[in-house]
Amino acid sequence: MSTATATPESRHRGRTVTIVVLVIVVVLAVLVVVAEFVLRGVVDRIIAQQVEQSLPEGTKGTVQAHADGVVIPQLISGTLDDVSISSRRITVDGIPLAADVTVHDVPVDGKGDVHDVDGTVTLASGSVKDLAKYSPLFDRLSLTDGGVQLSGSTAVLGYDIGYLAQGSVTAQSDGRGITITPKTVRITNSALDLKVDSIPGVTDTPVPVCTAKFLPEALRVRSLDVTASRAEVRITADQLPLSEQGLQTTGTC
Repeated sequence: MSTATATPESRHRGRTVTIVVLVIVVVLAVLVVVAEFVLRGVVDRIIAQQVEQSLPEGTKGTVQAHADGVVIPQLISGTLDDVSISSRRITVDGIPLAADVTVHDVPVDGKGDVHDVDGTVTLASGSVKDLAKYSPLFDRLSLTDGGVQLSGSTAVLGYDIGYLAQGSVTAQSDGRGITITPKTVRITNSALDLKVDSIPGVTDTPVPVCTAKFLPEALRVRSLDVTASRAEVRITADQLPLSEQGLQTTGTC
């Protein structure tokens, strides 16, 4: 019995087919990589522009967005798994801050809700002083490690009393605002020889500050981390409408 052997011509043809297949595979791989790179840039820009255009009234700034993972299969499925949205400088009612937010299940068509929103809003010490305009109790607010320092004036027994107080700051249980509570208080009027440990209507008097009116209605303030240099506020939402109306509709207290 004889054994057939491949001719030089057939071997050459086989190698040629293999090389062609490899070239096609490499070209397709390159095209996929290029398409992923291009689509990622487009998707990130579209998300950032949509968020910027949908910011609540009184909120201004530029936004960066980044879709995590390989975007092509996510685009095919119609949903982006995880998207990071950030802004190094954004202003809310004239108050500058920074924000970093992660959202899940982002519809590619921009319709519907995103889920499991979790982020932080950071205010530098220089920005916090402007929060005083939201309360008639104090004139100036500054940060300290673990709390705030308040200064203002009030009338006690016919005297106009100037004071400086150290206070605590906590998130309200419903997530719609924060509460500042002045604790230790000292008189700053040098002309008044008053010795008091507390000032009625100031010491231990909670001062609510509504944050909901600056945020999309679904967002809640969950916790605060305060140092002398910055205040970091954690915000969350189980779901958040992605529509312009949903993002521009703010909450109430």
